[in-house]
Amino acid sequence: MAETLYRTSMQGVIKRSFERPSARVVSAISACYTGFVLDRLGKHGFMSPAMKPLSLGTRICGPATTVLGADLEVRRMAINLARAGDVLVIAAGGVTEFACFGDATALRMQLKGMAGCIIDGSTRDAASLRAMKFPMFVKGITARNYHYPYSGQHGAVNVPVVCDGVLVNAGDIVLGDDDGIVVIPAAEGLALAATIGKELDEEKAARADMTEFKPYDIQDELRARGYRFED
Repeated sequence: MAETLYRTSMQGVIKRSFERPSARVVSAISACYTGFVLDRLGKHGFMSPAMKPLSLGTRICGPATTVLGADLEVRRMAINLARAGDVLVIAAGGVTEFACFGDATALRMQLKGMAGCIIDGSTRDAASLRAMKFPMFVKGITARNYHYPYSGQHGAVNVPVVCDGVLVNAGDIVLGDDDGIVVIPAAEGLALAATIGKELDEEKAARADMTEFKPYDIQDELRARGYRFED
């Protein structure tokens, strides 16, 4: 008796369109670093330290085009539907033993003007991708790729996915730098954009004013927390 393959309502769905944040919102968040944004999200939406940039100094920011699963044809459909400036977010299930991305795909994305790719899995062609300066965050690198079509499961495009433990909806803003990846829900991005530029300028000004060491005024607080000072 053949085994029944159960699928969720999201599997097998290809959503052609979704609401994207405005260029103004993306630009405001792009000017920030991940830690600054993460603090304003209550520390939520951050992928694990295992998600690393393929090249140090990489920055990435843009609306998420999401891909469920590691299948090649599903990913190609997502790229066809994506727009310039989008970040391809592939929820590959955390599998690092097999690659589901390479430089030929990156070249097509680059020619389309996409902002980069994030995979909670592995890529191949690492040297070529670095030479292309293609913005990319992955959990691993391996020459061994999948044999496609990959498994009997249906993937999906532009549905909610979980990438490295973080929920990502199509249209959420993805920000990445050397410290990692933070996902900003679309609704939160709009609110952040209204104040984050001013707050970042204030932080920069405060640091510029630090021209000599001043001791932290912390002694009384530590005493109140039960610490004692001894000579």
